[in-house]
Amino acid sequence: LKEDKYTPSTTWKQRMSEVWNTLCSPAVWQPLSFIFIFTTLQVSNAAWYQYQYTVLKFSSVEINTFFVANYILLYVGVMIYKQYLREYNYRFVYIGCVSVSSLFSLLQILLILQINQLLHIPNFVFALGDEAFSEFAYGIQYLPTIIMMSHLCPVGSEGTTFAMFTSINNTAIALSSAISTYLLNIWDVSENALKSNNLTGLLYLTILTSCLQGSGLLFIRLLPKGVEDLKKLDEGEKSKIGGTVLVTVIILAITMAIVTSILNVVSPGWMG
Repeated sequence: LKEDKYTPSTTWKQRMSEVWNTLCSPAVWQPLSFIFIFTTLQVSNAAWYQYQYTVLKFSSVEINTFFVANYILLYVGVMIYKQYLREYNYRFVYIGCVSVSSLFSLLQILLILQINQLLHIPNFVFALGDEAFSEFAYGIQYLPTIIMMSHLCPVGSEGTTFAMFTSINNTAIALSSAISTYLLNIWDVSENALKSNNLTGLLYLTILTSCLQGSGLLFIRLLPKGVEDLKKLDEGEKSKIGGTVLVTVIILAITMAIVTSILNVVSPGWMG
């Protein structure tokens, strides 16, 4: 095969200009806005592991078993999407995954109220299924995000643009973690409260985080239905406002995540 041995390189300024033009495209800022908002709203219950240690008396081995099962089900979810769900539109996949994930998140309420004991299901088995299947749902919705990002990269700046897209996703994850930390201050979910079997705050926090995780679907119309829909958006008029708002929000989110992380290290328990 004939290949060009040397290809012309672009300057840093040219690459930044290409990235900015890419961000202004409705095929980019709309789905990226959805991914950012949706990922940010996947707020976890930051007091959950403390509950498992303090109240349910799970050992370190049992907690680590959760992590192993999570990664296995995450991989299975990715494979299932690759083999069976690639032809389905992105909105259908997200709606299905969020519905399953929210359902299993709400099942934590049954564990808090110990209703699983009435069903003769051990705490460990019930908690394992809850966490693992939530990761399974996340694995299914992971590939559509990557596929969208790969189609949005302009020729010549694929590496820079894809790195920016993944950074946006990672920023949303960090922001979601910061929000989960702030939510700990709403109700009393401290170790002392859990030890005294005061689980009201944990119950309310579980309901709140479950609702937040499902609320991402309110922005589903920002997500294209598939690759063809993405191409149609790319033909639309570019919006500097859309690109500017997206960049501004991301910068603020990065700042918030960094400040929260520093406070967590410098002053543990600063949220009270």
